[in-house]
Amino acid sequence: MALPESSVSVACRSVAEFVRESFRAQGFTPRVLIGTPAEAVTDASSSEHRINLFFHRFEPSLVGPDVLPGQSWYIRVHCLVTAFAVVEDSVSAGENDLRLLGEVIRFFHEKPLMDAVDDQGEVIRIQVLFQPLSLDDINRLWSTQKDVTYRPSVAYELALVPVVPRTRAVEGPRVGSVVTRVRTRGGPGGPGREWTPPVAFLRVDVEREDWAPEICLVRDGECLRSIAFEVGSPELVSFQPEVLVVGEPGTSVRLRWDVWDRQQGWRTVDSGVDVSVAIHEADPRQLPASSRAQVALPFTTQPGQAVLYAVRRYRRVADGPQGAELEVRGNPLLVTLHGGAP
Repeated sequence: MALPESSVSVACRSVAEFVRESFRAQGFTPRVLIGTPAEAVTDASSSEHRINLFFHRFEPSLVGPDVLPGQSWYIRVHCLVTAFAVVEDSVSAGENDLRLLGEVIRFFHEKPLMDAVDDQGEVIRIQVLFQPLSLDDINRLWSTQKDVTYRPSVAYELALVPVVPRTRAVEGPRVGSVVTRVRTRGGPGGPGREWTPPVAFLRVDVEREDWAPEICLVRDGECLRSIAFEVGSPELVSFQPEVLVVGEPGTSVRLRWDVWDRQQGWRTVDSGVDVSVAIHEADPRQLPASSRAQVALPFTTQPGQAVLYAVRRYRRVADGPQGAELEVRGNPLLVTLHGGAP
């Protein structure tokens, strides 16, 4: 029985598939292997070009806080790429090694960010970073490969590869709202007064290539970033979220929910709603009638939370039309449903 896949094996295999498909697009089919160089050595009678990916070092990311055992943990994976070419049409094996490696270097230079791969609901997107090898590094690596003669190789770091837990931790909800409350000094009682921080002027710098959309909930002419309802209340029954979207006019963004409940924690739900942006700024005191969209709540019959984002997808100009599609999302809008007074 075959061993089950892991998120690490899925990520590493996706890099090997990228190399294989990049050669295939040019009409060449060298064999791309995952393993040690000693296992990839060809015998003298072989007529097959080979490229071997040796994933040999695994390190913590050193970025971000520690995570719980039930949360995804991100690591850096180091890979040695080695060419095992053969003589072909009077071209020596040594020159063919350089041809193969040169193409691999070009592939990763032109597309350092791999396409997204889904594993158990975790989106894996690997960035490939060139890592120069010192003479000591080369000696250490190849001294472990039995009697295999050193072959031309290049090294890369894959950042970052997730270690996805089989049983995920159920994360808690977010803070429902932020208010300022003032009461008399004589004691905690009394009605007092409350202020909710107003939404600031919405403006997006569309001159930036990586601009992210800004959104707010529109209710009774007000611009809101969070709202709460009691399950079954008339206010919830009549509530239909209307969202104002600010960004580069003429572009399209997608609305997406992150949903929380006590049983499953947080998960992503696609709203299926695309919005055509019409404005790049908005005054919360004078909300425009354009650049709005209505979107249904993901649930209404149980307590929980839903966070709405506007998601924009784009390709960097420097990466060209074949570059990886990137995703940015703007500010969150929080809807809290509770079973009693919040």
